[in-house]
Amino acid sequence: MNMSGLSFNALPPIDLPFRFFLTAPLFIIACSVYVIFYGDSLWLSRWTPGMLTLTHAFTLGFITMVMMGASLQLLPVIGGIGLKHPRFVASTSYLLHCIGTLCLLFAFNFTHEWWFSLAIVFLSVSFFIYIYALIDVLIKKLSQGDSIVGFRLAMACLIVVIVLGLVLISRNLDLASIGLGQVLSADKHFTNIHAVWGIAGWGSLLIIAVSFQVIPMFHVAPNFPVLIRKSLTWFVTLLLIIYLFSPSWSIPFLFRAHAIFAMCLLWVLSQRKRRITDTTIRYWQFAAIALLLSNILYFLPEAWLVNDSQSNSIVQRILQQKELILAATIVYGYLVSVIQGMLIKILPFLSYTHLQQRCLMDFSAMQLIPNMHDFFTKKQALILFVLHAVTSILLLVVIIDNQFFRLFAVSLMLEFSWLFFLLLKTALLYSQVNRKITLSSQS
Repeated sequence: MNMSGLSFNALPPIDLPFRFFLTAPLFIIACSVYVIFYGDSLWLSRWTPGMLTLTHAFTLGFITMVMMGASLQLLPVIGGIGLKHPRFVASTSYLLHCIGTLCLLFAFNFTHEWWFSLAIVFLSVSFFIYIYALIDVLIKKLSQGDSIVGFRLAMACLIVVIVLGLVLISRNLDLASIGLGQVLSADKHFTNIHAVWGIAGWGSLLIIAVSFQVIPMFHVAPNFPVLIRKSLTWFVTLLLIIYLFSPSWSIPFLFRAHAIFAMCLLWVLSQRKRRITDTTIRYWQFAAIALLLSNILYFLPEAWLVNDSQSNSIVQRILQQKELILAATIVYGYLVSVIQGMLIKILPFLSYTHLQQRCLMDFSAMQLIPNMHDFFTKKQALILFVLHAVTSILLLVVIIDNQFFRLFAVSLMLEFSWLFFLLLKTALLYSQVNRKITLSSQS
């Protein structure tokens, strides 16, 4: 494990990110129940209340929730500077984010103005506290330049996504008639900006930035090529800016940029010195393959499919749902895959590191610390990966043929229930060992 250039002196208490991580799967477990009761009409369009609910449960309830918790730990480690008042920042932003996300999900289904109003208030305050705290760190001179640059760009994209999202929500309020909401409501282009900047900007840029650091660190792999480390995050950001004015020109290059990242990722993993394939590597490889498959689907000429299969209803359904399939492949196959893979790698590492620091004043207590694999066994992690792969396939199947929605929902529930169990197991083991260390130091 390559630990050079990292700092563990500014780590916030581990219970702060734990609350984000433990809550995130619960949103998806609830969503799986929602899918069962909503029925097959959920998959008809990205604009149905059901699809909007499902999408934001993933993007706000899971992806952003985990990323917020992870950033609280990763930024001090990579940058060497801790957040000011971490407990206040984490506790407040966490609580408000949970309430705001729930209000938004209710708003999509009940369409009462006050649900949207509550969502705007809670989410805006939550993100303001969180982003202000991180910007306070990011504007300072920090180590590990390539990853920190990616962090800064991802945070800038998050600000754009939040502002656009809040304004788009305001379309459902009377205030929209005198604000930007009415202007934005006239064109779905602004909704697409919100989605693309959220996925390719906030989500993907942060993953790319983190990958530059954690893959060489955890897997004894070479660094990404210098050209990729120095230019990829800037290039993606430039394409996102161009997307504001020319989506049709920008989108193909965004796909190509992510294909380049995927190929570099697979190459770096293939060159690692530690040849044992653990589950996290499988997740990274799965994510890279998902990016490459999304490129194939995007650039595949539709005329080839139509000419060869005029009567093939499945092919026609793929063409009709191409946009939704691409979104599912990128969000679930890429973003969710990396996040799950990072959770099962980072949580045991952070738990072990925090416990190790607790023993600095009493080295005899080191014997109480369990092995890192005791937090997540290899078999438990592999089960999670298999469940994720099955659910990913079923997600694509249900988009093409809606009658399989119950099977997908059950698979989704099993996957995230298992993830929640593993996260809870880690938190409880940490708490148990932490108490033993405390008793040891007092004796």
